[in-house]
Order: sequence, then C-alpha cells, then structure tokens
Amino acid sequence: MKYSNEKIVKALLLSPLPLLFFTAVLFIVMNQEYSLYSILVVLVGHGLVYLAYCILTVPFSFIFSILLNRYNSLNLLTICIASIIIATPFFILFGWSHTGAISKEWWKMYTDVC
Repeated sequence: MKYSNEKIVKALLLSPLPLLFFTAVLFIVMNQEYSLYSILVVLVGHGLVYLAYCILTVPFSFIFSILLNRYNSLNLLTICIASIIIATPFFILFGWSHTGAISKEWWKMYTDVC
C-alpha cells in the first residue's frame, strides 16, 4: 500500500507520543510527586525530548520512510525502528554534551562483569 507524504509525516510525529505519555505518567507515579509544579516539570521535560525528536530525527526518518514506501515495505514497525536507529546517535551525543566527557573506560560497559 502506498502512503501519501502527509500520512507519513503524521505517523512520524504521532508514533512516539503514547510512549512519552506512558513514561511521563510512570515517572510521576513512581516518584509519588503529585504537585502541579512537579507534573508540569515532567511534562515540559518530556516535551523537550519530543521537540528534539522532531527536529533531529523526523527529517531523516521521513527520507527513509519515502524509500520504504516506494518498495511497499512501510508500516508502523518500520517507522519506529528507523526512528530509533536514527535517534540513538543524536541522544548519545546529547548525553555526552551534558556530562562534558566520554567515559575513559567506555568499552567496559560491553564486558560481562559478575
């Protein structure tokens, strides 16, 4: 089935919203912070993550989705997988920019430490 570009963009923009909403609610419930200020801070934080997703990931995912649409292989699962693959390097770099440095022994996270 071929999809229009408008439907692809809507799917790219709407696909992360249920997960973001679920993580926001779970974060609020697990921390037992029910004040209005805490809820607003959590929602603004998740909104910033969604904004970063829209700015950094959606353009590249859109190009990938257009290619998959041409070969009739486009569905919600491929949209989510492509978005995760494309977003991962951006969010790793985003995390490194907040810590200021890459861990000196970063390869140890791949070793089996018992």
